[in-house]
Amino acid sequence: MKIYTPKDFPLKFDTVITLGSFDGVHLGHQTLLKETKNLAKKLEVKPLVVTFDPHPRQVLQPYSSFKLLTTLEEKLSLISEWGFEEVAIIPFTKSLAEWSPEFFVQEYIVDNLRAKGVVVGFNFRFGKQRKGDVELLTNLGEKYNFTVKVIEPIFVNGFRISSSLIRGLLEKGSIELANKLLGRPYFLTGKVIKGKGRGRILGYPTANLSISYSKLIPLSGVYAVWITLRGEKFKGAMNIGKNPTFDEKDLSIEVYIFDFNSEIYGEKIKVELINYVRGEKKFPSPEALKLQIEKDCQKIRQVLV
Repeated sequence: MKIYTPKDFPLKFDTVITLGSFDGVHLGHQTLLKETKNLAKKLEVKPLVVTFDPHPRQVLQPYSSFKLLTTLEEKLSLISEWGFEEVAIIPFTKSLAEWSPEFFVQEYIVDNLRAKGVVVGFNFRFGKQRKGDVELLTNLGEKYNFTVKVIEPIFVNGFRISSSLIRGLLEKGSIELANKLLGRPYFLTGKVIKGKGRGRILGYPTANLSISYSKLIPLSGVYAVWITLRGEKFKGAMNIGKNPTFDEKDLSIEVYIFDFNSEIYGEKIKVELINYVRGEKKFPSPEALKLQIEKDCQKIRQVLV
């Protein structure tokens, strides 16, 4: 994948672009990607995804509890899976947020990105105070000679898909519905770090994960997961929580990989969340916890088929 930043502007080729934050690359975003490729083929130019980094909310609401569904690295990987060979990343700043809608269109869409077509969602907003909308974009397209295609909302199970809705579902542990709206399992990627070794003592050695601080961590509890490690997929159980049985204070993310026994400290793994098994609970003793883990693993083996 070729990544363009402002130092590469103006581009040396014409494009059809879709632009936005694309946090989660959910089913709605996937429709935008698909239509961008279709329009680019029709206009005989290159399809280009244009995204912002950091996410606008991280810049405009720095003290909020906002978390990402996908880190930049994860987002680019998902976009690549959709067959896009070019992505442009525009640094989002407070000064950029002050640009008028027309100035943004002229400066970026027309002059730097050389767009002959623009594909956006029905609720796309841009420019100072988000005053730009699809109607204004369409009018500017007529002025500057580019086609605008607006994608209507996508519904699944009666829910209108949005990144905000998916965040809310994950925070409530509604992983299966969140996955339907994403069009794929929600996943965490991280490096395996040393933990306190309690899982090994209990007979269930776990891999402790270090996750990006900006990534949304779902509701605490036990999950059925698929783990991708060294190019292979394994069944597993993941626990998110503070280990109340041992009166710990810090949140930890631990994965028990079924039928696996190798040293993996420092390695990067991907964990796909499939099913919410149970909530976090304090047990009267380590032995009681061990019995519950055994039950959890039996259930998870039945879920992951």
